[in-house]
Amino acid sequence: MLVDESKFDVHFKLWALRIPCQFCKAATRILNGYLLDKPRVKPIAEDPTFDKNRYLILSEKVQNQDLSDIPKQKLDELKDLCEIEVLPYSLTLGYSYWSADQVLKQILPNGVEVPSSFETIVTLLT
Repeated sequence: MLVDESKFDVHFKLWALRIPCQFCKAATRILNGYLLDKPRVKPIAEDPTFDKNRYLILSEKVQNQDLSDIPKQKLDELKDLCEIEVLPYSLTLGYSYWSADQVLKQILPNGVEVPSSFETIVTLLT
């Protein structure tokens, strides 16, 4: 059975901050709790337009371009650190991101349980 891998694509419309590379570590500390928090996805990305900058990808809970979802004290601290630019950021998590369990849950009919590795081995041996 072939699986249409595109059915597993999940698209996120997020905000990112463009900042100079040398301030990434400090900015990450300031924004703790407001950066993207997905397993195996780094919240810091390359800036495709200039190699001396990086993008800090904000979490889904930051919904507004004016960053009003982040406490003013943190924003003031960040603005004192360096100049920031707020940009829209698109992220797509595709088929290869998801675990085998998550893929099986999507493709098996409703009500069918995902077999555990033990069940799979026992079935193969009998």
